[in-house]
Amino acid sequence: MTFQFRIFLVALLFWSLTQEVVAQVDTTQVVLTDADWTKYAQIEVMTSKYMADKTKELKEWISAKEGLGGGARYNQIKGVWGNAKKEMAIGLTEKERVAYQEALAFQNSLQKMVIGFQADLIRDEKLLGLKIFEQISKAIQNDPVLKEKLVQKVAQLTKK
Repeated sequence: MTFQFRIFLVALLFWSLTQEVVAQVDTTQVVLTDADWTKYAQIEVMTSKYMADKTKELKEWISAKEGLGGGARYNQIKGVWGNAKKEMAIGLTEKERVAYQEALAFQNSLQKMVIGFQADLIRDEKLLGLKIFEQISKAIQNDPVLKEKLVQKVAQLTKK
């Protein structure tokens, strides 16, 4: 997966989780502690590692998938997908088309797994909890200094 796609996936994860979480959170204010920021950062680190594992799994699946011709051909197909002229220009076969559609379905299932994984971590009151998640999410949206604080916490935890 490309870097831009990973960024899109992470943004999609946070957006979808926020949408789900916002509907469930009450309006009780929570005083955020340094431990809360660390918990939130830890959720991001855990999710990032899980997503990296799923990305590796997808790459291995693509490499092993008969009909796709490996990662290079997969990327070539991905680059022209949906453009009939370009698909013809690269000689896209029906077998490759079916294999690529299977790859897209597999990728989608992995994305859902990552979203579910992160949602479960957030909901777990021992790990973070919905109230803290909502408060920190709002805080980092409205304050670049707090967002930087979170980035530093994530970097700190990643080094460990």
